[in-house]
Amino acid sequence: MDPRKQRSRDRLYAAALDLAAEHPISDLTVTQLAEAAGVHRSTFYEHADSPEALVEAALTAELDVLRADLLKDRADAATAVSTVTEAVLRHILDHVGLYRRELADGGGGLHAMLSRHFRGTTETLLERGRVELDVTVAGMPRSDVADAAARFLADGTVGIIDGWLRHPSPRVEDFLRVYEALLPDWWPHRPAA
Repeated sequence: MDPRKQRSRDRLYAAALDLAAEHPISDLTVTQLAEAAGVHRSTFYEHADSPEALVEAALTAELDVLRADLLKDRADAATAVSTVTEAVLRHILDHVGLYRRELADGGGGLHAMLSRHFRGTTETLLERGRVELDVTVAGMPRSDVADAAARFLADGTVGIIDGWLRHPSPRVEDFLRVYEALLPDWWPHRPAA
């Protein structure tokens, strides 16, 4: 991406996250976001087709950096996954008002965005052999079981996040205690001692 387009995108992402912290995403307008970012409406449409898409893209960009860190981490899988899980929770707490409000309303786009992120991470770790799915289901192709496992883990994780954010002061350690107790044994979540 050329530097000018990158700067516009960064300004739009910052404006989207700032405004979405204060207002429901469904109330945001293209004009409002473009003005807050100091760009023209046509520039907005170079980066997203709606305010919802822009907010999701801004959050996804932050989550993608964390996923990239996980994929580069050469520690044992459980340590790498635990480290990035805590980073994702800090990301959510950095945007707690936004996530709390949008997930509480049924989640809509943000629930789906988070689920896609977690599912994509699980699928990548399985494909690269960093995680071994030692589950078989009679009569089911391994690929179908892996797909179901990734979806189950992703949507379950988002559900736990939603419940965690309903507490007045969500704490990372509280989330992790519940999450680690509920994770399936095949998912790496207990770092090597």
